[in-house]
Amino acid sequence: MGESNPSYSQLQVTIFSANLASNGAFLKADPYIELSVDGQPPKRTEVSKKTWTPRWEEHFTLLVQPSSKLNFRVLNHKSLGSDTLLGEGVLELKPLLINNNGKFNEYKTKLKLSFEQKGGIQPAGEVNLIFNGMNIDITAILDISNGELPTDASSSVDQATNGSLNTPSTGNSEGSSSSSDSTASTSTAATDTTNTLSTPTTTNSTSSPAPAPDPDPDSQPNPAVVVPPASLTEEELPPNWERRTDEHGRAYYVDHNTRTTTWERPQPLPPGWERRVDPRGRLYYVDHNTRTTTWQRPTNQSLDNYNQWQQHLRQNQNRNWELYGQRSLYNQQPQAQADSDPLGPLLDGWEKRVDGNSRVYFVNHKNRTTQWEDPRTQGTLQEDPLPEGWEMRYTKEGVRYFVDHNTRETTFQDPRGGQSKGPIGAFGVPVQYERSFRWKLGQFRYLCQSNALPGHVKINLSRESMFEESFQQIMRLQPFDLRRRLYIIFKGEEGLDYGGLAREWFFHLSHDVLNPMYCLFEYASNNNYALQINAASSVNPDHLMYFRFIGRFIAMSLYHGKFIDSGFTLPFYKRMLSKKVTLKDLETIDEQFYSSLKWLQDNNIEECGLEMTFSADFEILGKLSTHELKPGGADITVTEENKEEYIEMMNNWRFTRGVEEQTKSFLEGFNEVVPLQWLQYFDERELELMLCGMQEIDVDDWEKHTIYRHYSRNSKQVQWFWKFLREIDNEKRTRLLQFVTGTCRLPVGGFAELMGSNGPQRFCVEKVGKETWLPRSHTCFNRIDLPPYKSYEQLLEKLTLAIEETEGFGQE
Repeated sequence: MGESNPSYSQLQVTIFSANLASNGAFLKADPYIELSVDGQPPKRTEVSKKTWTPRWEEHFTLLVQPSSKLNFRVLNHKSLGSDTLLGEGVLELKPLLINNNGKFNEYKTKLKLSFEQKGGIQPAGEVNLIFNGMNIDITAILDISNGELPTDASSSVDQATNGSLNTPSTGNSEGSSSSSDSTASTSTAATDTTNTLSTPTTTNSTSSPAPAPDPDPDSQPNPAVVVPPASLTEEELPPNWERRTDEHGRAYYVDHNTRTTTWERPQPLPPGWERRVDPRGRLYYVDHNTRTTTWQRPTNQSLDNYNQWQQHLRQNQNRNWELYGQRSLYNQQPQAQADSDPLGPLLDGWEKRVDGNSRVYFVNHKNRTTQWEDPRTQGTLQEDPLPEGWEMRYTKEGVRYFVDHNTRETTFQDPRGGQSKGPIGAFGVPVQYERSFRWKLGQFRYLCQSNALPGHVKINLSRESMFEESFQQIMRLQPFDLRRRLYIIFKGEEGLDYGGLAREWFFHLSHDVLNPMYCLFEYASNNNYALQINAASSVNPDHLMYFRFIGRFIAMSLYHGKFIDSGFTLPFYKRMLSKKVTLKDLETIDEQFYSSLKWLQDNNIEECGLEMTFSADFEILGKLSTHELKPGGADITVTEENKEEYIEMMNNWRFTRGVEEQTKSFLEGFNEVVPLQWLQYFDERELELMLCGMQEIDVDDWEKHTIYRHYSRNSKQVQWFWKFLREIDNEKRTRLLQFVTGTCRLPVGGFAELMGSNGPQRFCVEKVGKETWLPRSHTCFNRIDLPPYKSYEQLLEKLTLAIEETEGFGQE
């Protein structure tokens, strides 16, 4: 019997190890395993180097049905050329579930592998697997008509043959009933309310079957007999659908309406859905509940998954908004007690305060001005002396400038210049460079404040259509109006904007306008989630107007000192600063393109016989076009003498191909609000810092500013902990940081400026618990409780489980 509504369950498959057959191979293989479920896209293990007995111990969580089949393929990784198949095997879940009463608990099994050669099927070894999860009703997957029973039930039925179980004999006796009569009686017995089970024969019986015993209301039911419920009867396929089986015994379904196939059993459309065909003969589906259409056939499972994804997206958006509020450009130090301040009391007439973002500033009550720098160290903190005839002064806004009495000129540039001297500061660079960056930022803020206009500009919008309404209102305003104080109003929400609503608006709108799903921007590569302009943005006929709007919006975020949710690639920032992009910049954007140009640079192309010209082909939306790198480039051959020019032109073209108009519109919109000349003092990394804040994690800085309780720096668990951090990638480091501190963002000053619930709170590792415990975190105190594990492997397992399987802020 089939399932009328097959449900999915979570199954954890651990690919533990394998013992592969070498089959006379001279060199050892680099094997890995691909695991797929019912023909779905596969998941793969890491490559195990140079061995026939690999050991992975990797866990995979799969969504499966009781009827699913797991396909394991062992392949040999090749650095050059395609990978080769070493062996494969198929594992059916249904027999395993029947033998394990519908659930797995550390169930270990071995799967035999084989591969096909000209001489036939050859053994290829075996894979050791461990199953966990799934807890389903065993009766829901049994096919009683074919005699499928769990192991314990089958033995009970054998013992109960003389009881209520009636098995008719087969033979060629005279006076037999017809096969139709036998089938009818069997059907009646199978649906009877009594606990009897009739097992009919499928041969042409010639003897009369023994009559079924009369139901006795006083008799006790036999617990060993299982009767399938009526709901388990197999549902008929929709019209023009057919079920077939491939050469591996896997069932698939053919839709003769659209001439397509699928592994999934077709289900009736969910309530409120309708199937239609457009004028071009393409099949689509209409959801009358939400008045939307889709090309994908909806199922109850897919709708549930979509609703869960939407809920997960909303939860993550709220969490990202919380982390967004913690970003800062400056040292976040709360007001310290005067008696604990190593610099002593402030000068007469000065006061130390903390703003809403926990940034410390100083008030001079004598002239009623404020400044960021501490007046006790202003101009004297570990600085080299000024050249003869020079003097340092400050403007009313607290911006430092220098007076050259020799030439009677003034400048904002520090005349000491040269190589930076002095100790390294909290930002990981010399203190002089810190002051230089602060000076640059102060100069930029001064330009913004001096060009600000009085009054405010209201932006009234709804959260549901924030993107479109923001676009319409910002593009309707004059660029100079966007320099006024912003006053954001969300429709249907009461409240006054004193800066909080503006920060929220910048965060959510930046998340929308930079969303790659709108086809305006795209991720730089598969492993680089920085954004760059999408060359295919022309699918939107108004894309240039949208880029002009985004340029204005990004300029507003810099002008008003707000952060955006995600940032751009460093070469994009270089384009904004009119700086030359280098070949090294290409490595993070297109590694394959970089490798090709690097190979050309390092090798003699004339010896290789490459026939290249100063032209390149590029495909956008299926249209292939040829671009000449220089006039007449299609007729100019690349030689060893001019290859450097060719590499430089190709590198520049790679960054501009298909995005010239979009970049021009973006910069025009940006320049309307903030002149690009205002950014001339910054480099691309400082510009990224101003827009997004610090994101990269420095393990050395992390270790340097960590304290210990009941551990010492030389404890083996502590050394294992830092070894673990250095071996994992930056994503897992970010997860661990978020697990312990509650945020994946760091202050600009790095780990030295981590904040806790009571002010500055350094990262802490404390010895707590037993070796069987999982690590615990205290996000309010930036502390992780690390039990005294006995081995590095145990610490690796426990920490990985903690940072990957724990969700939310419920740790403590």
